[in-house]
Amino acid sequence: MTEETTLKNVVGSLEKESSVLGGIWKYELYFGVGASLFGLAIGFFYNSWGIAIVGGVAFFLGISHYFKRSDNTANIGRFQYGAAGEATVTEMLKSGLPDTYMIMNDVTIKAGTSKAQNDHIVLGPNGIFVIETKAYSGTLSGKADDDYLDQVKEYKGKKTENKIKNPVPQNEYHLDVVKRKMQEGEFAVDDLHSIIVFTNRYARIRIEGSKVPLLKPEMICVTIKNTVSKFTYDEEWLKRLASFLLA
Repeated sequence: MTEETTLKNVVGSLEKESSVLGGIWKYELYFGVGASLFGLAIGFFYNSWGIAIVGGVAFFLGISHYFKRSDNTANIGRFQYGAAGEATVTEMLKSGLPDTYMIMNDVTIKAGTSKAQNDHIVLGPNGIFVIETKAYSGTLSGKADDDYLDQVKEYKGKKTENKIKNPVPQNEYHLDVVKRKMQEGEFAVDDLHSIIVFTNRYARIRIEGSKVPLLKPEMICVTIKNTVSKFTYDEEWLKRLASFLLA
């Protein structure tokens, strides 16, 4: 089964793990040092190294748990930044779209054995919009069908280069899951649209060949409202669809 996890769930898991690690790594380290020293003395005098080995294992566990906790702290900050970006988009959608649109945030859609976590799904009279939000920074370059993008960041004269997940094919998968779910309920799928939103105002987007709108938050509502649709969907149809998607 294909499954994605929400940012909130990830942050919650990391915080719990960090809390546990924060309570044990020092004890592992202190016990490891003490047991190792005591075990070495026992080993030299009695040729028995069991205590020293246990102490060494505890010491290395303490070291690894310390670095794991530090890594978790860095990831928590990154995911919280992403969650803040999603909150910004939510507020933009609420304030910029009329009441004829329905907004679904942080929603998981299941279709068959597939599952996808969607940042936002907007249901409106002119179609269904599946929105992926990214808080990426720096310069992002690559092709729309690449699995990963090149990310270049510069800070105080230092340049770093990374590979990051390309949101264009990522959201195409989300769109496909939504489409298959709608087909299960025999809903029309003529007006399904993918939108990618980059919430970092300083990010420079250089993705070639994208047919999907790559937007900053202030352009979302304008893009949605100006989208031309094949059909017009009334309130009753949209409510039935919303209930079915969440089933």
